[in-house]
Amino acid sequence: MARGLTFTAVGLTVLIALVLVHPTCCATTANDNHTCSASSCGNIHNISFPFRLKTDPENCGYFSYNLLCENNRTVLYLFGGKFYVEEISYNNYTIRIVDSGIQKNNYFSTPNYSLYRYNISSQSSLYTTHQRKGTVPERYPELSRSMVWMSCEKPVNSPLYLDTSTCNYNDNSSSISDSKRYRYVTVGITNASEVEDSCQVEKMFLTSWPINNDDPANISCTDVHNELVYGFELSWLGGICDSYCGRDTYDCYLDDANHVQCIYFTYIGVLELILDILRGLGYLFGASAHWWDGIPDYPLGGEISISKKVL
Repeated sequence: MARGLTFTAVGLTVLIALVLVHPTCCATTANDNHTCSASSCGNIHNISFPFRLKTDPENCGYFSYNLLCENNRTVLYLFGGKFYVEEISYNNYTIRIVDSGIQKNNYFSTPNYSLYRYNISSQSSLYTTHQRKGTVPERYPELSRSMVWMSCEKPVNSPLYLDTSTCNYNDNSSSISDSKRYRYVTVGITNASEVEDSCQVEKMFLTSWPINNDDPANISCTDVHNELVYGFELSWLGGICDSYCGRDTYDCYLDDANHVQCIYFTYIGVLELILDILRGLGYLFGASAHWWDGIPDYPLGGEISISKKVL
């Protein structure tokens, strides 16, 4: 009998929680620093919230998304590096940037800064290398893939390794100066197990260059240069959730139509109410329901419920 009561009480508790915490939806719009006219610099003509030029009025955009206009090029300083802005998408909530060391018509040029996903995920809450699509973070699509420069003691015979000596690269910033080593570039390798034993990683970069096939063995020197020139995309959605959804926002993400959906906390005493119900059930069923012995008699702080807003 006690076991049956236990399952009944637990089931009732879950039902109450689902009813009280059920998401509600309503339309919303971004609510501050959005009234300024778009700025422009070079080929970027749509610099608007959350981005701003450093010379814009103080009420425009977020200072954490400052951009500079240098020699008629839009510049983003990020993680100690200088990057040129190639595109800002307000539909996908992404920005595409390219290392300032890359020159479109110079195949000898190489990136000035080593950058990989961990740099960004561990150092920034403003940008992510994945698109916040849907509600399952493990399934967020990546916006870029890795390009890895390696230095090897022995020649590597693999279609996945492109010999950089055939590409006329002139990388004076290499951390390994031994001219007898062999240097290669790979695209898409992210695991240490995929690196040849005689090789070590010198630099890592990111690229979002669209690929026409899934065979990395087909990569050429021209492909590598094009991928560097194209740059890579970052999502800036996570840094503006509070603007679209309010200060109590827990998170936000994009649905299939690229509309922002907001998950936020309100505080309505749900946990305290559930515990009161459990206490009442305990007193009602008395000694036959021992599960209620662990329910605290004192009020609990912190009241939580989860709702959604859709933009």
